[in-house]
Amino acid sequence: MLAAKLVSLSMALVMAANTVGGVDMDYEGEVDIYSGNPISSEDTSSRRTIALADGSLYDTESEMFIYTAPDTNLTVTSSVADGMMTTDPVSLEIDSGLSSVLYLDGEEEKDADLKNIKDPGKYSLVVTGSGTDHQLISFTIIPKKTGSVSSYKLPLGFDLKELHISGREEQFSNVGVVDLSQDGDYTITYHCNLTGKDYGLSVTIDHVPPAVTLEGVKDGSARGPVTIKDYAKEDSFDILLNGEDYSFPQDDKLTLPGKYELTITDDAGNEVTEKFEIKFYLNYQGLLFGLLFLAVIAAAIGYMIWSRKRLRVR
Repeated sequence: MLAAKLVSLSMALVMAANTVGGVDMDYEGEVDIYSGNPISSEDTSSRRTIALADGSLYDTESEMFIYTAPDTNLTVTSSVADGMMTTDPVSLEIDSGLSSVLYLDGEEEKDADLKNIKDPGKYSLVVTGSGTDHQLISFTIIPKKTGSVSSYKLPLGFDLKELHISGREEQFSNVGVVDLSQDGDYTITYHCNLTGKDYGLSVTIDHVPPAVTLEGVKDGSARGPVTIKDYAKEDSFDILLNGEDYSFPQDDKLTLPGKYELTITDDAGNEVTEKFEIKFYLNYQGLLFGLLFLAVIAAAIGYMIWSRKRLRVR
């Protein structure tokens, strides 16, 4: 009995010696970076920051993602995770000492409002000035209706949870990629495995190119006016006539001879290009103008002949 008490007392003294300020000095697991206290891998509800699979941190208070530049303590705070696709504006906060460049579809964005990035396209933030450039984060902003994407590869550490297309729940086998090749209204729910937080994306996918009828065109050419018909009111047109910009006609009719190139874009961003040539022709007004011109020339010639005859008579 006495021996057992002595052993228990010795163990208590050893544990007390290994504990400083209430913290177990022999603990080798994850600790909170603010308090230094051990963190259970199964309980993340009380943690302020959570380490994610891509090496970033998630701030549970601000609900922002934190990315640290290589070989520095400087960070970029983002409202989206690396690789996310969204229809909402994105906010970035970059430490003042960090040199970086924001690219949109491969072109540098010099005057972007980092607190409210909203133009559609693929973005990448590249850290510079450390000898080699390093892409720290990338994301894609898409319109609520688009035909520009056919799939969504979810960010690292995120899994697909639910998928509905036009109100119908869809089954899926790949939790890391969402197939967007089918037209319809998509409601996508996916979650972060380490934070347990769900994310959503609602978008209408339309891959069908715009339709248009060019009345008067046959085999790429026309002998008279060309009427543009059967297009949607949301469609936009870019017209080139002999390589120069040309305004869309109010009466939907193209009348000038020359080589045309029409690019039609629908409200989902799908494009179709039509090329044709209107060859020289005489319409009613042109014919009348031609006859009038010939009459003027004939009258001038007649007057010259008459004037010469008068001179000879005198």
